[in-house]
Amino acid sequence: MGDKKHVRADFVPGHYQFSTDKGIAFPIGETTPYEYLLGALSGCLFYTFEELAGKMRFSWEHISFEVNGEKREEVPTTLKEVHLGITATGVDNESKFLKAFETATRYCSIYQTLSHVSEMHWDVTFI
Repeated sequence: MGDKKHVRADFVPGHYQFSTDKGIAFPIGETTPYEYLLGALSGCLFYTFEELAGKMRFSWEHISFEVNGEKREEVPTTLKEVHLGITATGVDNESKFLKAFETATRYCSIYQTLSHVSEMHWDVTFI
């Protein structure tokens, strides 16, 4: 059986949020659903990458993601295209980094889900 996940969402006039079983609450309405989605994509992809990087034994000082999405105009307005610009500082093995990141795009469930409706692009800049 797979690992089960759960959130609770509550909506009362003027206050909308979802929360995790660990008690962490995320307000809804301060950001758009697509901002949540792109943030979830970056988090999922990073955690998948981080696990692979540990197994491949290389290090870095800082990684940042710039995630841009373009919505379709036609209904349903799914994402048409997503671009991830990754900037990595202090990487001790760039070829392992690229291999781990490419593999992470294949293992990250959110990346794979979005790839069914969106053109997915990414690039890495090493500093």
